[in-house]
Amino acid sequence: MSMSMHQSMKVTILCSGFGLGFYTPGLLMQAGLRRLGVETAIHVFENVLPESARLKVDKSRKAYHDNFAVALMSQKVPQDMRNSLDLAAMEVLLTRWMEEDRQHFICLSGHWMYVLEEYRKRREPGSVHVDIVYMDSTPSPSWKNLAKHNPHFADGCGETTFFENDPNRVSHYIDVPAVEHVPFEARKSRLFVHGGGWGMGTYREKVGRLEEAGWELDLLLYDQDQPDEQRNGIRYFRMDPQWRTWQRNEAGEHTFPPFGEVKIGEETLYEAGPDYHGMLDQACHVQAIVSKPGGGSLTDSFATATPLIMLEPFGVHEMHNADLWERLGLGIRYDTWMQIYGGSAEILEDMHQRIVELRSQTPRYVESYVRNIQVQASSTGLEKGS
Repeated sequence: MSMSMHQSMKVTILCSGFGLGFYTPGLLMQAGLRRLGVETAIHVFENVLPESARLKVDKSRKAYHDNFAVALMSQKVPQDMRNSLDLAAMEVLLTRWMEEDRQHFICLSGHWMYVLEEYRKRREPGSVHVDIVYMDSTPSPSWKNLAKHNPHFADGCGETTFFENDPNRVSHYIDVPAVEHVPFEARKSRLFVHGGGWGMGTYREKVGRLEEAGWELDLLLYDQDQPDEQRNGIRYFRMDPQWRTWQRNEAGEHTFPPFGEVKIGEETLYEAGPDYHGMLDQACHVQAIVSKPGGGSLTDSFATATPLIMLEPFGVHEMHNADLWERLGLGIRYDTWMQIYGGSAEILEDMHQRIVELRSQTPRYVESYVRNIQVQASSTGLEKGS
């Protein structure tokens, strides 16, 4: 693609802070597009909600971390997000998109589709290109709820499912070239244990059993969780508890979660990397990630060639993610790994190799996306010239 084409292109990536799996992949895409010289903007859905709704998200975050059963129940409550929107904030955003002539959108959350529908009504038919990216192998709650209210929400949009249940494959992946590619034999006998962006699930209950099986651990703490002084084989990390997905930094940019190592008696220094989230620096040096099988964890697993040991899923969509990762031989359920393999590293090396091999045959999403836009633009140009 010519440089002038790149410079005239603007891509708007629409994320959600309801889970980091609908946020960090968007920032990874932004980093990839910028490497290709494409101008990008990121918007987080919570910024078109009233402040009261953002406070509610914060409360939910704490409740879901404290009690996984509460989190699982929450998925059964269907929501029509149209009723929650701050219409004045949405109007400001739509006006800005009109002024900036924004035509290309990547949408990671179903919550945004109503806003996009409004925007498309104000533009010439066919002038807005939306690529919907599904971060899970079957629809997560935001897409499921949307389909109930509007079964035709995807009409006229491109659709990409990274992790496909049928035909059982990884269709695309988000490449993170800045992260070290560490061969398995050079990795430490450690596991990275976490509960996704919101610290959900059963990961804390597994720590003792993993230590008994001889593993040293990198454990992600959340909010005010404290390290355990008695445990020498565990290193502790945390995302800055003050940081929120919907905030921007001084430069007006959304950032990766500021991340740091927690040491007893020392102040934690949180840093946000420019190209990827700090968790990947842990993931690429360990032999497996132990977490629930969210789309964000699958993305991290594939980008760093680190197998997933999968804990209890958060809902049906994550259960299907786990099924797919097992079928492809890229991960294993925690109980199976413990009961059949005694928590050993041997099987993990095979999985690591399988990811490396599969990744070498899988198209990179950002490059495919830019190529598609180039094809669209040249075919439009041909039509105009004919």
